[in-house]
Amino acid sequence: MAMGGAAAASLCGAALAAPPAAAPGLAGVDTRSKAPIDITANEAEVIQSKCLAIWRGAAEALQDKARLRADVISIYSTPKGADANGQPACGAAERIVAEGHVYYVTPQQNARGDHAVYSAAADQIVITGDVILVQGKDVARGDKLTLKVSTREATLESNTVGAAKLGRVRAVYYPDTNGQSADSAKP
Repeated sequence: MAMGGAAAASLCGAALAAPPAAAPGLAGVDTRSKAPIDITANEAEVIQSKCLAIWRGAAEALQDKARLRADVISIYSTPKGADANGQPACGAAERIVAEGHVYYVTPQQNARGDHAVYSAAADQIVITGDVILVQGKDVARGDKLTLKVSTREATLESNTVGAAKLGRVRAVYYPDTNGQSADSAKP
């Protein structure tokens, strides 16, 4: 089931947005930010020959006010030939995979799921596994969220179909009060 463009884009925001060109092992959380990226984990492994960096164990990437957490965050960068020493050179991140307890949060919204993949070539983010989206008081749930990064178009799907069945795509939206969002309205 496709969510309405404005509502879905507003709720989904720029979840897991594409990274700018980065050194191997680093991945941006928000392309609009020029803030430094701080990644922590229990361990990190860089496989330069594959242009791959793997952050394991309570992995967390912070940039400005955005945060991506997962059990494992893997960053696949574009191979760029070899450097002056003959070692493989890597360019910008082309794919970011977050696995296990995926949680992305900004001051405006958050998204949770079991697995997330950002693909630069496809210009999209796919979050799967008990997806929950929250913005203010608004909440949406489903099994798979596909977000087109450049257009902010979103599709939220469920593996369950049929009227009156539990597990279908579901959202609760609170109306504006006097032109204000529900979470900023004063009683």
